[in-house]
Amino acid sequence: MKKYYQFVVLLFTIVCLFSANPVGIEAKENSPVEAKEKEETEAQPEMYIIPTSDPEKAKEVISQLEQGESPEKLGLISNQQHEPKEQTLEQMEAETKKNAVKIMEERGNKESDSISTNSNTITDEAWSPPGFQYDDISFESCIENENAASGWIKNRYSQCWSSYVVYSDPVGCGPSPFPFFCDWVAFRVTAIANSYNGTRGVTYNYTIDDINTDLDSRGWRGSRVSLSTECDGVSETRDCIGADENVTRTLANWESSSHYQFYITSDAPPITGNNKDQLSYMDMWPRITVDPPSRKYPPITQDGPKETIRMDSATYLFTPGFSQRQGAIFANFIPTFTYDLNDPYFDVMKEAFQHHQDVLTTPGSLIPGMEPRDPLTRIYSGYDQEAVNENRRAKDRACANLTKPGDDYECDEFPFASTYEGAGKGDGRFSVRYIPTEANNTHGRWLAAWYAYNRILHEDEFYIGFNE
Repeated sequence: MKKYYQFVVLLFTIVCLFSANPVGIEAKENSPVEAKEKEETEAQPEMYIIPTSDPEKAKEVISQLEQGESPEKLGLISNQQHEPKEQTLEQMEAETKKNAVKIMEERGNKESDSISTNSNTITDEAWSPPGFQYDDISFESCIENENAASGWIKNRYSQCWSSYVVYSDPVGCGPSPFPFFCDWVAFRVTAIANSYNGTRGVTYNYTIDDINTDLDSRGWRGSRVSLSTECDGVSETRDCIGADENVTRTLANWESSSHYQFYITSDAPPITGNNKDQLSYMDMWPRITVDPPSRKYPPITQDGPKETIRMDSATYLFTPGFSQRQGAIFANFIPTFTYDLNDPYFDVMKEAFQHHQDVLTTPGSLIPGMEPRDPLTRIYSGYDQEAVNENRRAKDRACANLTKPGDDYECDEFPFASTYEGAGKGDGRFSVRYIPTEANNTHGRWLAAWYAYNRILHEDEFYIGFNE
C-alpha cells in the first residue's frame, strides 16, 4: 500500500509539472510589464512633416493615414535634425558654388528678375537705370507655390518654406476617424525669409495656421510649440548673431497670434587676401518643437530645409544714386539678367539686346550664358584687371575684321568683357557686332546697375534671359 501511495504521489507530481510549465510560459509571455514594454517599443509617438503647403493635398495625405498607410510609405519626413558642420569659409563658398545649379534645378527655383519702369522711350543722354526694388514673397504666394514645401527661392532677397506638421501617438495611427484610439494634432508652418541690400542681415517671418485635431484630442491645442531659426556659420563670434532666440506658445495662442519674427545678422570679418569682400556664409533652417500637454508624451523636434545665406561688405557695387556697401543674399539662387524686349524704356539699347539674343538663341549655338548652358561668371576689374584687358584685346582683334557702319557705332561683344567667358578665354565661343554707341553705352550702364542691385560679386555666376 505504501508503494501504491508513493506511485500516486509521483504520478500527481509529474502531471502537475507538465501542466504547470505551459501555464508558466504563457504567463511569462503575457506578463503585463513586458506587454507594456513591448507596446511602448512598437508604438512610440512621432512627429513628421507632410511636405506640402496646400490644405487639400494635406487632407489627402491625412485621409491615407486614416486608412492605415504608414508615414514612411507616404514619404513623410520624420526625425530630421540638421547638425552643425565644421567648415571653413573657403569650403562653404566652394560647396555653395558647386551645388547652386543643382539645387535650383531640383527645386525648380527659376524666376526672371523684373523691374518696373515708366515705360517711356528715352535717349542715351537722359537714360538712367530703373531704381532698385525688392520683390518679396507674400504669405499667399508662398503657400500657393508648388516649390514651397522644399524651399522656394524667388530671388536673391526672398525665400520661403511651408509644410504641415503632424504629431501623433502612436506613430502612423492617424489622424484617425476613430476617437480614443489615437491622439494627434496637425498644423501648417510657414517661414518667409527676407535678406537685404544694404544690411548684413536676414529676417525670418513665421506663421502657424490651419490647426486641426480629432474629437478627443482637442486638449492638444494646449500643446506648446516652439520655433527658432537655427544658424551654422564659420565664426562663433561674428556669425549667426540673434540665432539663440526662440519663441514658445501653445497652439491655442498661436491661433490667436499666428506670427513671429527673428532677425539674424553677422559682423564683417577682417579683410584678408582671400576675403577682400568680407564674406560670411551661414546655413540657416527652421526648427519646430511640439510638446503635448500630457506628460506621457515627450517633446519632439523637427527641422525644415537648410538655406545658405551669404553676407558681404563689398564696396564696388554702385550705380548713380545707389551704392550699398553691404548686404545679404540667398547664395543658392543664380540670378537671371532678363532683357525685357517689350518695355519701351529699354528701346535705347535694343540693338544690344538683339545682338545677345541672336547669338544665344541661334540653333546650335554653344555660347554660354543662357540655360541649360553654363552661366556667365563676373570679373571685377579691381581684382583681375588682366582678365578684363585680355577680353578687350581679343574683342578688338575680332572687330578689326568687321566694317564699321559709322562714327556713331561701337563694337559690342558677348559674353561681356566683365565675365570670364569673354573673348579672352580663347575658346572662340563669343560674338562681336557693331551697334549704335548709345545702345552700347546704355546697356553697359544697365549691366553695372544690375550687378549692384543683385550683389553680383567677383566670380559670381548669372544667366541671361529674354522676356518676349
